Amino acid sequence: MILATLMSIPIFVDVIMSGFEISVLLMALLLMILFYLLTTNNLLRKIRITDSSVTIRGILGSRRVPVADIVRLEGISMGSRQFISLATKKRNFLIPNSFAGFPEIISDLERVVNPEVVGSGLSAMKEHFIVRKSDITGAWITVILLFIIIIIRFFPR
Repeated sequence: MILATLMSIPIFVDVIMSGFEISVLLMALLLMILFYLLTTNNLLRKIRITDSSVTIRGILGSRRVPVADIVRLEGISMGSRQFISLATKKRNFLIPNSFAGFPEIISDLERVVNPEVVGSGLSAMKEHFIVRKSDITGAWITVILLFIIIIIRFFPR
């Protein structure tokens, strides 16, 4: 995603400098902002598990969940998507398998929470973990498409 973000900068600058109508420029600007926000979120996204709390960090800030407040820890699978459901009395949190080190996250959570709150779906998911190759493939397709656009736009015959 970092490579795609860097490659997108000259493309967005070229679109803005091309003198298109205001509606096209506005749409390009909105897409640019969205693209950079998603990239920033992917860079900031982290999960930190300690003996006392689970901290989920993203672009909108950090959410800290005390381990003592966790009433249910379950695994949910939907096709190639898998989620860890972390439930407290007040809120529920979903941790998708797009996080790096997802199997280790499962093991760390099982280690710190009370064994009584761990559901059978989490153990089954740990045994049949699905690697999200589509996330990596999608990022590389984006890089390749941006490279083709740069070649066509900036290096014409």
